[in-house]
Amino acid sequence: MNQPEDVEVVLTHDRRFKFHASVLARNSPLLAGMLTELKAARLSKKAKDAGIKVRWMIKLSHPPHGDDPGELQSVELDTMGVPLEPLRPLIINENGRIPTLALDYYEAIFNAFYNREIPLREDDMTTVLHDVVEILKFAEYLDCTAVIRKPIDVALIKHGQELFRSIQSRPWAWVDLAIRIRSETIFKEAIIHLVGNWKRVKDNGSAMRMLQGGSKEVFTLCERLHQDMAAKGKKLELEVATIYPGGMTQPTKNVPIKREEYAKDILVWMALSFFRHWFSQRIISEKGSTNVDGGYGLYTQLQKAGNAYMDRTILNQFHSNVPMTKKAMNVLENHLLEIKACIKQVVDKHDILKIYCQLDTKRFEVNYLTGVDVRKEDFPWYAEELQERPTGKRKRSQSEVPAEKTESEQPSEPNGQADDEKEDESTGSHDEEDGHRHKRKL
Repeated sequence: MNQPEDVEVVLTHDRRFKFHASVLARNSPLLAGMLTELKAARLSKKAKDAGIKVRWMIKLSHPPHGDDPGELQSVELDTMGVPLEPLRPLIINENGRIPTLALDYYEAIFNAFYNREIPLREDDMTTVLHDVVEILKFAEYLDCTAVIRKPIDVALIKHGQELFRSIQSRPWAWVDLAIRIRSETIFKEAIIHLVGNWKRVKDNGSAMRMLQGGSKEVFTLCERLHQDMAAKGKKLELEVATIYPGGMTQPTKNVPIKREEYAKDILVWMALSFFRHWFSQRIISEKGSTNVDGGYGLYTQLQKAGNAYMDRTILNQFHSNVPMTKKAMNVLENHLLEIKACIKQVVDKHDILKIYCQLDTKRFEVNYLTGVDVRKEDFPWYAEELQERPTGKRKRSQSEVPAEKTESEQPSEPNGQADDEKEDESTGSHDEEDGHRHKRKL
């Protein structure tokens, strides 16, 4: 930027910064009110010759404390760019009367006006979350939240899996921040973990207080998506409970089928009966869609197939009630493996175990469903952005409105017609007939 840095911001006696008035005014309505020409110093020739460029000065009049971001005030300057009254900048004493972090937040926001990265402490994600919330508090005071949303979002996303693990542990805290900075990535991630773990979240008093104290749309959205997920699980369970794998219902094409034909597949039917016995026990024990994990544990077993469930230990319990030869036991076990393979295909078809979250679930285990599809229209700020978005249609001026066409489709008038008509009306020097004659000449 070729323009001189003509604003000095004094936060403390040793934290003074120079910025461009145009940049500060463009990004902060609060600062724009302080950086008017009426409040600018009228620098003398002597000051200009001496290289003095500062025409405005803004100081932090009292220190930030708690929810109070402090107060910035305009300082009146003389013709040499010197304060008319003693500046008396704030001084940090040994007791830390002025929190240095608050000054860092101010500095981070001013730098964000120049598209510089917002620095965040690297201690842990709890500290990062605290810093971001505090920066937003100062940004709201400067009325520049819309300006720093994207820089904050970018700074957070750079933390990668560390960020996503933090969101998983406290999605109710991160979803509120996501709304404030309009972060699609963080909002989606938080909603996925809220919905997948919704029953546990609802039993968490502090989490529910935070959710109900925030956006009502979030609570409603989580309820709806959780119900959708439960309905999807029940649909899967119904198909698993009623499936007849392969061609076991029609062992021959000769209809009507004789009982001898069905008798040949008796061990297949016994294997299916055994599977349904086990599956119905899981559903009655609320291990399916009504479980706190949304059925994740059960559906994962079904998808893995093989010995992930109904292993030899379970089979031996079955055979103790239904004794058979060792050869028959082996045949039944093979049929059961075939049935499990068919069930796996059913689970895969329903996509209920699909992973939508950014968290690396192979490294960091998640014990609930994450196949929550959060769409753009689910964002609480989506409707507002639609209203703010330009339509792309330009309103036509009066001169662009087409004249009424006659049956003979008269050609359009020259562009100068509207200007001539205005001149005629303002001067009153032409009557209507002269006006038409003037147009014909043109």
